Amino acid sequence: MLTTADFPTAATTKLDYQVRVENVVASGKLEQRLDLNMISGSVPGARYNPKKFPGLFFNLKSPKSLLLLFNSGKIISMGTRSVRQAKRAIVNAVRELRSIGMVALAEPRIEIQNMVACADLKARIDLEDLALNLRKTIYEPENFPGLIYVMDEPKVTLLLFTNGKIVCAGAKSENDVYRAVAKIHDTLETKGLIEPETAARARQEPEEISCLATNSSA
Repeated sequence: MLTTADFPTAATTKLDYQVRVENVVASGKLEQRLDLNMISGSVPGARYNPKKFPGLFFNLKSPKSLLLLFNSGKIISMGTRSVRQAKRAIVNAVRELRSIGMVALAEPRIEIQNMVACADLKARIDLEDLALNLRKTIYEPENFPGLIYVMDEPKVTLLLFTNGKIVCAGAKSENDVYRAVAKIHDTLETKGLIEPETAARARQEPEEISCLATNSSA
């Protein structure tokens, strides 16, 4: 049984639970204002309509991502699949701005705002009993087949399905995702709310729940 003291390494957990990061949202702040009108006329494919939304959108090819810029100097990166890519997207966006003549006074301060990932416990989960035994859960099967659980530490929101699939949102790092998945697995085992894959497979009806993560959500 896993405990807080002996969570597996990130690599092991990722292998065991098939953790897959689907979207990382990062923000960077330049200590200067941005001329979005100038940028919109200089960056190919830039989309800026201040009457509808105060930010400017443009797609970055490497790494593939969607960038959102504000007059305040804030830059948001969406759609990458790792922390490294998310940070690189913002750095490359600043380089793009420099290439069109904008002077960046300093490198941006970058922070990870949100990470969405999928995992698979490879077991059957009793969501009805889980909703009764665990605080901070929402389970309304007549409206949606998944159970929502707000975890305090790490501070993430988990979406669990009966077939063992999990969507984790709100993480600030990949380690947070791995810890959250290992911790919920330990909780399910302790409370007897999980059925081993071999036993579940013998009576499980076909069920496919794809990861609900998107690659462009902030």
